[in-house]
Amino acid sequence: MKLKFWHRIPRKTERVTFFSRFNKIVTLTYGIVILAAFLLFDFLFQENLESRLNFLQIRLREQTQALNNIVRPRSDAIQALQMQASDFLNEQGDQYQSFDLKLKNDQNNSYFYLDISNFNRRKIGNITGIGPTEGLSKFAWQEIAMAFSLNPLFYVLKKNIKTTSSLYYVSKSGFRNQFPWRPSSESRFDPQFFKSVVYLKNLPSKNPKREPTWTDVYTYSPHHGLMVTCSAPVYHKMQFKGIVGIEFLLEPIIEFINGITYPNGRLIIINDYGTIIADTKSNGRIPLKAHQVLPKGMQLETIYKLPRKTISRIGDYWVYQAKSHYAPWTAVYFVNAWKMNVVTLKHIGPSIVFLILFAIFILMGANSIIAQEFISPAKQLVNFISTQAKEGEQAYRKIREPWFSWFEAVFQVFDQNRKLMQKMEEHIEDLDQKVLERTRALSDKNRALSLAFNDLRKAQNQIIIQEKLAGLGALTAGIAHEIKNPLNYVINFAEISRNFTEELMNIAASLPQGKSFTLEQRQEVKTILTDLIDNMKRIEEHGKRADAIVRSMLVHARGGNDSQHLIDINQLIDENITLATTSFKQQGFIPKIIKDFDLEIPKILVYSQGLGRVFLNIINNACYVLHQKRTTVGESFIAEISICTRQSVDNHIEIIIRDNGPGISDEIRKKIFDPFFTTKPAGSGTGLGLSLCHDIITRQHHGTLTVTSEIDKYAEFVIILPVEEQLMAG
Repeated sequence: MKLKFWHRIPRKTERVTFFSRFNKIVTLTYGIVILAAFLLFDFLFQENLESRLNFLQIRLREQTQALNNIVRPRSDAIQALQMQASDFLNEQGDQYQSFDLKLKNDQNNSYFYLDISNFNRRKIGNITGIGPTEGLSKFAWQEIAMAFSLNPLFYVLKKNIKTTSSLYYVSKSGFRNQFPWRPSSESRFDPQFFKSVVYLKNLPSKNPKREPTWTDVYTYSPHHGLMVTCSAPVYHKMQFKGIVGIEFLLEPIIEFINGITYPNGRLIIINDYGTIIADTKSNGRIPLKAHQVLPKGMQLETIYKLPRKTISRIGDYWVYQAKSHYAPWTAVYFVNAWKMNVVTLKHIGPSIVFLILFAIFILMGANSIIAQEFISPAKQLVNFISTQAKEGEQAYRKIREPWFSWFEAVFQVFDQNRKLMQKMEEHIEDLDQKVLERTRALSDKNRALSLAFNDLRKAQNQIIIQEKLAGLGALTAGIAHEIKNPLNYVINFAEISRNFTEELMNIAASLPQGKSFTLEQRQEVKTILTDLIDNMKRIEEHGKRADAIVRSMLVHARGGNDSQHLIDINQLIDENITLATTSFKQQGFIPKIIKDFDLEIPKILVYSQGLGRVFLNIINNACYVLHQKRTTVGESFIAEISICTRQSVDNHIEIIIRDNGPGISDEIRKKIFDPFFTTKPAGSGTGLGLSLCHDIITRQHHGTLTVTSEIDKYAEFVIILPVEEQLMAG
């Protein structure tokens, strides 16, 4: 079957050329449009943003200059006061003539004051000081005269600077001239002023350059608003004499800042204490700190490092800062960069619309080219594929030459596909036959595996039976080993007793009739009888030991016949402490018992006899090893047994029994709960005590019993009992 074309079939190189041509046209067209749009948009955006930032920068410079003009009169005022005071002192010198001020003293001569009425009180301040006026030096009177001479300047400054609250001169010798005038009964000099920030900041050590200083913002009264104090030191030659100060309201500055409108940003004035003096977003009635106003992550140290009077970028914000020439204040403006971008975008909106229309026009032209060169031929190709799938042959004419290769490729694919389908149909039957044979083989293998599995299960059961028999043999061997020793004693002592009895019968038979025993014979009979009694005691002792071993084995094997009871753990431990220590008290050994009981532990349902046996066995073992250590070390050793009870947060009860005995080695700890394992001398233990304790805790109570130790320091047994809610007693 051949594909029928009017034109020749294109070569492979021509098909590659077509694909690359398509990619080039599409990529180049859209790339040019996108790049041009982006460059134009960026140009417009950056130009507008820069223009807005420059305008904002010029505006901020003008407003910070206006702020300097407001602050300057206050700075000039304090410098004028400083200069007049210093000039007065330096010019008068030794030529000073006494100045007659009618200063008065109180009854105790503790302070002096002016309080005169022959002056216009609107134009003077009141002078108040410490101590009597008698004995004041010539220079002291000179300094008082200087302070009084400042009144005219005080009056002028108060009149010209409307928001001035008060002006003053304070001498280090202990007096003050305060303007405006107030009677001494209401306000006089307080020595505590020497401890104030205003005074301390002007001392030579703090202000060697003798420059004006400014306080932090403070509130004089709720009606006055925020205030600051500007002060400067006064010197006579090289000696510090006192300070001049001006207290004024911040109302003009606050009103100026509040009158400025920044819709998208914020302007604040910050002093060197980090306090907000004025803020475009605040009424200025409550002092705020800079960190309460500045955006999160923006630090004052970073702002101060920026170029002055220039808008710079910090993170997500545009920031402007300018320092005042006349006060330690800094104007800071910040605006979110994203908000600036949004405003800029709104401003260039018409340009963006034009840009979008231009891009649409370009893309429409590109789409026309793509439709002519690619979309129409592609539709023909789709129809061709459809007819090939249904009919198998179709002739097309007027196909654009770059698309010849695609039609040829489609035809070749469908032709190859039909050939492959024929081959697949030929092999389907062979494949089905092979699958059937494979299925049969797998079925046979499954039957073989089933038989092998049954054989394996039988072998497993046989192994389990052998393991049980081996365990039973080990248990039998242990029982035989443990019982053999006491039974040997019983047999030996019984044989010896029988021999002693025969000797006694021989002695009795050798005695002539009617004759009594001689003294020697009586002594021999007495000795034999004593040995017989001793042998009988030993037979009884070892018989009881064998009986104890058997009973312990029965308890160990059957689990006992104990029943559950609600008991108080602490009380049960107390009872078994008494039982365990009684026998040792008879031997003159009394260990120190340390109790740390949790009295909040509720009663719980347990096997009381079994649990008591556990406490008794562990405490008895502790007493035994402590007694042995006491015997070895001597009387200097203080034997201690500490017992602690507590209830954990995961609803468990913990009992910790600890002694300061010789400890337990790692090798012994591994076998300590094994049946018939004991470290006691032969005849002193059965080796079943701790094994039985372990079974009682783990099997009966579903708890845990563990032991930790350190040689020559301690051994510690930890019992953990689970407590179910339904088993707890209120």
